[in-house]
Amino acid sequence: MNRPDTPVLFYDGECGLCSRSVGFLMRRDRSRLLYYAPLQGETAAGRLDASLRQSLSTVVYQRTNGDTLLRSDAILHVLIDIGSGWRLLARPALYLPRAWRDWVYDWVAARRHKFFRKGACRIPSPAESQRILN
Repeated sequence: MNRPDTPVLFYDGECGLCSRSVGFLMRRDRSRLLYYAPLQGETAAGRLDASLRQSLSTVVYQRTNGDTLLRSDAILHVLIDIGSGWRLLARPALYLPRAWRDWVYDWVAARRHKFFRKGACRIPSPAESQRILN
């Protein structure tokens, strides 16, 4: 599934925090709208510029309308788009200056391997595996 109209969240496939975040989002995405792909994979190579694929600390969200969102914008819009209860916090958070939101994002991203072991990824269920692209 590599259709350009498929919403995909690209993440660092070797990051424990990223893996847990994907699981968190999958459990809240009851309509199964979103697909997930590692920045190091084939789907990312076919859909993203090299500069985005090489920045493993940056989450990238490609929406069905063609928008490509990065970092805090990506996370907040994913929470809104999947219709999770977290959208109630995500919508007002979008009114905070992006510089502030991205500062927090960058702070966590810089320390993610310290708090979450690299490669400590959980194994997805068969249903979840269908939503993870290579």
